Amino acid sequence: MNSTTIKDFIEKSRKNQTELTADLKAFHCPDISREDYLLMLTAKAGELLYKRGVQREFIIDGFNLPVIHQFYYYLTSDRTLCKLDIDKGIYLMGKVGCGKSLLMSAHLFVQDALTNKVTTVIHAKELGNEIIKQGFSMLKNKPLFIDEIGRENLEVMNYGTTIKPVADLLALRYESGGRTYGTSNYTLEKLEALRDEEGNVKEMRYGRFIRSRMEEMFNIVELPGEDRRYK
Repeated sequence: MNSTTIKDFIEKSRKNQTELTADLKAFHCPDISREDYLLMLTAKAGELLYKRGVQREFIIDGFNLPVIHQFYYYLTSDRTLCKLDIDKGIYLMGKVGCGKSLLMSAHLFVQDALTNKVTTVIHAKELGNEIIKQGFSMLKNKPLFIDEIGRENLEVMNYGTTIKPVADLLALRYESGGRTYGTSNYTLEKLEALRDEEGNVKEMRYGRFIRSRMEEMFNIVELPGEDRRYK
């Protein structure tokens, strides 16, 4: 291999790296003020509540405010105040009814509006059917929000082949670098496997391989608080 070929190879790699860096920056909006972000987030979250038939305003309180602030710093790529890696996706976990799906959905609507992105939203339970209809390729690269990870059927049959919808898709997206967001009631440890009180594996779920990929793909964020839904 001659020196010109090596030089061309290196220059192409650096050019691709520059383009990938620009792609990452496109998910951020440094110019939005925190006040305007909170107004937009509250308005969209309130709208989503009304669409669910819940006629009440979105409440910001001591449970969700620290997470909301981090989401704002993440959006504006404030590396000084943001405790998250702004180049990763977000995995938001919490108890049933604590508001994680609502908060993530509202944030992504705001983020998309400010960055001209389009994030595909799908419930984990629906993912298997979508993959059977469209294949993995349609969901491989685009910005994607998977709601309620861990609630899906772990395995489904696709023309005689057994697939794990969420686990297999996450493995593909890890390789392609697709920006991924998720919500779940489960920690990554519980998604990896179900264990007894002594820590012995009772049932393997996503496995250690996918857990490791998720740790690299996501900021793991916990939304504290109890069930906010009216009974």
